[in-house]
Amino acid sequence: MKNLKPSFVVLVLLVFFAGCGGPMSYVHPTADLTYITTVAIVPFKNLTQERGAEGKVMNVVAAEVLRRGVFDVVEFGEVAKVLREEGFREEEGVISKNTAERAGKRLNVQAFVVGSVEEYGVSRTGGSSYPEVSLSIKLIDVKSYKILWEATHSLKGATVLDRLFGVGKKSPSDLSRELVEEMLDTLFGG
Repeated sequence: MKNLKPSFVVLVLLVFFAGCGGPMSYVHPTADLTYITTVAIVPFKNLTQERGAEGKVMNVVAAEVLRRGVFDVVEFGEVAKVLREEGFREEEGVISKNTAERAGKRLNVQAFVVGSVEEYGVSRTGGSSYPEVSLSIKLIDVKSYKILWEATHSLKGATVLDRLFGVGKKSPSDLSRELVEEMLDTLFGG
């Protein structure tokens, strides 16, 4: 260890800590998800400047939920139609208890997935650019309106090594898939 140069040690520590930091999540202490067979994904709120980011992320969430085979997912168009008829306004991005209960009955779902896209796109700092995605997702019980699960997570597509050596560039789509997988691991296990 005596012969190691301080710059090498710092580099190794930076690489190690760059990979740390998974999703921040919560699972309701009494949550028993075995009764949930079908969920509806409420149109996500887009808090970014990237047009259509919410739709891209919703597709990733639906695909990952279906891939895991835990819940069925109601088609987005049907969800949007029923929610609109029940008084949901997309620009508010929040589903009320009464709307959730009525729409849940009509859609025959036990829970809603709601979320927001907080960052989606390419950030530029100094002379480099890198993709960045940040999401918040909740699973809300239709009848009790309790939050059964919630997760928030952010990823940047460039690690310290990427920036130093210019390798391994990822797209916002790649990051979204990785992010959603890590977030859902906190609910379903990896």
